Amino acid sequence: MTIARRHRANKPLNTVRENLQTYADRGVFRGFSEVRSGRFNFVWLLRHQMELNVDPAKHVLRFKQLLPGVPANSTMYAELKNFISQRHDRKLPDHRRIDRRRAEVSCYNRGGFVSLSLKVKNNQYAYGVNRIVNLVHELFLHLRDAYPDYLMENFDVPQE
Repeated sequence: MTIARRHRANKPLNTVRENLQTYADRGVFRGFSEVRSGRFNFVWLLRHQMELNVDPAKHVLRFKQLLPGVPANSTMYAELKNFISQRHDRKLPDHRRIDRRRAEVSCYNRGGFVSLSLKVKNNQYAYGVNRIVNLVHELFLHLRDAYPDYLMENFDVPQE
């Protein structure tokens, strides 16, 4: 592989790395590290260890096993899928909406673990990082309102 081709292949990963590092530098993430190329770990919401994987070949950013203990056939999972798909709604303000021309978000459930994926379009990786980070933050705020018992049970959030 030529140096120019390798540079183009690494550019999306470098963009993601730099944008995540900005969050870490601002103190949003703690313990930020890249454990291997394209796999980032950090402590964030509710002092919870999170893993973000980047697959530049598939243009995907993925929070792997973001939410534990969510049965695939549960009402909670159905509502979470709906909440996540609504992030594309044009009625949302721009800072909360995910523009389908730039990225698409989805979630899936494997063994009771919910993972969140964002497919980046047109090389919009900086936009993608911003949108997936904002979405996860919004998702946890939604869980705090709609499912406080779930947060208490799975993330040791005190009952308030």
